[in-house]
Amino acid sequence: MKKLFLVLIATLGGSQIANAFNLTAAYQQALIYNADYLKQIASTDSTLEQKNIARAQLLPQINGTASLTENYFNGSGVTAYYHQPIYGVTLQQTIFDWSKYSAFSKGKYAAQVGDLQLVNAKQQLLVTVAQAYFDVLYAQDTLLSIQKTKDALEKQMNQAKKSFEVGTVTIADVNDAQAGFDSSSAQEIQATNDLIYKKNIFQNLTGLDPNLIQGLNDNIQLDLPSPQNVKIWAKRAESGNFNIQIADKQLAMANQDVDIAISGHLPSVNLVGGYTYTDTAGIDSVSGPESQINNISNIAGTPISSYAVGSLGVQLNLPIYSGGGVSAQVRQAKANYQAAQQQLVSVERTTDQNVQNTYWQVQNGVSIVKAQQTALKSAKSKLDSDQLGYQVGVRNSVDLVNSQKNYYQTFTTYQQTRYQYLLARVQLRYLSGSVDDKFVRDINANIKPTQP
Repeated sequence: MKKLFLVLIATLGGSQIANAFNLTAAYQQALIYNADYLKQIASTDSTLEQKNIARAQLLPQINGTASLTENYFNGSGVTAYYHQPIYGVTLQQTIFDWSKYSAFSKGKYAAQVGDLQLVNAKQQLLVTVAQAYFDVLYAQDTLLSIQKTKDALEKQMNQAKKSFEVGTVTIADVNDAQAGFDSSSAQEIQATNDLIYKKNIFQNLTGLDPNLIQGLNDNIQLDLPSPQNVKIWAKRAESGNFNIQIADKQLAMANQDVDIAISGHLPSVNLVGGYTYTDTAGIDSVSGPESQINNISNIAGTPISSYAVGSLGVQLNLPIYSGGGVSAQVRQAKANYQAAQQQLVSVERTTDQNVQNTYWQVQNGVSIVKAQQTALKSAKSKLDSDQLGYQVGVRNSVDLVNSQKNYYQTFTTYQQTRYQYLLARVQLRYLSGSVDDKFVRDINANIKPTQP
């Protein structure tokens, strides 16, 4: 609860980022803004108490009681009213109760699960923020490319109309140019909507203005996976992946549930003790023969003397018959344990598959980015030569527009490969459970620096 309180204070008291920001700033803001992550903090705090609750059942249970009754007596010619205060304390200490011991063990595993889930949520949030961050940048690049292409197509369309007026082109040429422009206009609308959608996702995730996102450096650091061995990364994930660790602890919890169910067939032994003090000397009124009144303590049924009773013993509880309910609970718990086993296997297999796929995305991503960078340079050279050729009359507007379209499409693809490469690096580290502050700084170094 304390952690959640501090987070909420930071959220309420912290100022929003007003200037351009990078990936690290977006991630840090998400840690104090994102509702799902804050919920996980609260859930972890709640889970940690499960162990304490179970442990309390193994400690002495002490209860105090107090009562006050008003009593009436009529006998041997004497009528009396007297009050009777009773004070007591009881003690119960578990000596043997397999269900309580198993519940305590389950509580310890539950606390471990809570801690693992919180760390996993924190690392997973980096993946989510990076995805949303790069999605906004890619949507911006796509829209810019379409707009540039649209501008070129508009010039081509206007030129076609002028040429048609002087009879150098046919109406079919004009219609082709018009169709190209109209298609780009529709693409612009779609790309604009996609950008709005991606910005909304990012803003909902971080609370930041997506218009202030910093783009990538012109040249990003292209690092191959280290080590360059997919089997080593898969091995790291076996022990480091938090989803696998969580599933393993949940399997242990399911095993404790089996023990709890089996304990329904087992006896339990408790140490029980008690102490009761009864005060019966509080006579409120009495009437009758004086001789009898003076000897009231000798009249049967008039306990007017205070007394105490203490006890200490061992209590054995032995289940005999429960209508088959306990056996059903055992079968149910064993079935749940088998399900938890298969869940662990499923998580391990899925993680291994994702690690291998992501490893090769990083490995091959380096070559893909370099190849697209070369393609972009070639596309730029082609565009420059066609622009020069158009100026001197050896290239027509169609050639120039095609070169412009190819360049901007290549640019968009190049940017996309860079985003995919960086995101794959983040995902690979997350899958292996090795995201740390240094890695976040390394990824963020590929973002343009923000202005102070």
